[in-house]
Amino acid sequence: MGGIITTGCEPPIPWIGGKTILLPVIKRIIPEGQNKFVDVFGGGGSVSLSGKYAPIQIYNDYNQHLTNFYTIIKTRCRDLVNAFAGAFGKDSKLIDEIEQRIFANIRDQFNACCLVFYKSDTFGDFYDSSLKMLNKAADIQDRQHTWMTVQRAWDIYRDKENDPELLDALMFLILMKCSFSATGKSWACKGINAETAIRLINEASRAFQYLAVDNRDCIDIIRLHDSPTTIFYCDPPYYMAEKCYSGVPLFGDAKHRALHDVLLECKGKVILSYNECDFIDQLYCEDIWYKMRITRPHSMVLHNEAGATYDEFIIANFDIFELYNGDGQASFFDLTGTLTEEGRLII
Repeated sequence: MGGIITTGCEPPIPWIGGKTILLPVIKRIIPEGQNKFVDVFGGGGSVSLSGKYAPIQIYNDYNQHLTNFYTIIKTRCRDLVNAFAGAFGKDSKLIDEIEQRIFANIRDQFNACCLVFYKSDTFGDFYDSSLKMLNKAADIQDRQHTWMTVQRAWDIYRDKENDPELLDALMFLILMKCSFSATGKSWACKGINAETAIRLINEASRAFQYLAVDNRDCIDIIRLHDSPTTIFYCDPPYYMAEKCYSGVPLFGDAKHRALHDVLLECKGKVILSYNECDFIDQLYCEDIWYKMRITRPHSMVLHNEAGATYDEFIIANFDIFELYNGDGQASFFDLTGTLTEEGRLII
């Protein structure tokens, strides 16, 4: 069987563009015998957490909230679990570990986290945003309700000053777990299984003991680690969907081209995920690229459009079809889909 088949764990947070559904394909085409594996756009961590692919393995992302979150998981897992399970206790103090209550997805708590997370870069911004929330209230009852949310936000703001990295990781976790489609901004009316959430945090912490965490621009980290024994997995913001990712500069046409140019010159092996579109098809037009076209269920709209599908590329500078086909022996990974003669994988 070609490629590496390893076990791993699920990511502790959902993430826009996560690769969980494609993991059986991606894991199957990662070549063996390389010294270093670099997850250039680590995102929610589904690929980095899915297995051990090289002696040196690096999770990288330009989003500082993501890298701080996984740094806290790696180095202060117990503190994060205690904070999450106790979020938030009386007077904003974390509940004693013995008395921790079940985490609840509450809109007011979500809104308070949003206010602090997105509007507290400066005290002036936070103060002005708090006033705007109150001024939008339609009547006295609405204003009283809003005032309670603002008070909760101010309590979180004071806690953040005492331990900014931990509180940033906690708020990030809450916003990702409790938002619709992991946008981090629109509240989702859904239950959160605290035991499962804590289990995933603990499992991710164990996995990250073997991972390095970096916070670099994609071009910089590729140039830094490029060698004949390096594997780069790149999952950049998909073309025309770049605005879905907050907290980082817009990944526009020029950046897509710059990424292509540096990957074209790579000495290492490159695996690249993209949405299937003319711009990317024409950008990666050189003879060195192998393109596997994938049709999979469109998870973001399936609840409204039964049977909806989404087309993606897996692009590489080595023969991924040979690895995918392997030696022809049947295995669990054959259940991922049918590879047509045209090189399209139907999942």
